[in-house]
Amino acid sequence: MTDLDYTITKNKLEILLLKAQEGLKVGKVTQSKLDAVETLQSSLKCIIELRSTIDEINKKQLLLTMQNVKAYQETAELKKKFNTFKK
Repeated sequence: MTDLDYTITKNKLEILLLKAQEGLKVGKVTQSKLDAVETLQSSLKCIIELRSTIDEINKKQLLLTMQNVKAYQETAELKKKFNTFKK
């Protein structure tokens, strides 16, 4: 899911939730309407939490990648020094 997909999905859920909440104010409140609002709220909460988790994982992955690059460079330098020392 790209940033754009996330934003579009989140905005659609927010709009649906607002419409559902307005529907509760206007018409007869039924259990199915209350369940629908609760489901939309849960879905919105889940998508926000998932996005937060994905962002955290991406940050950790970037940090690990940077550490791997640094370790690779250090290893290459040590190998070069070792090869020079052997001669």
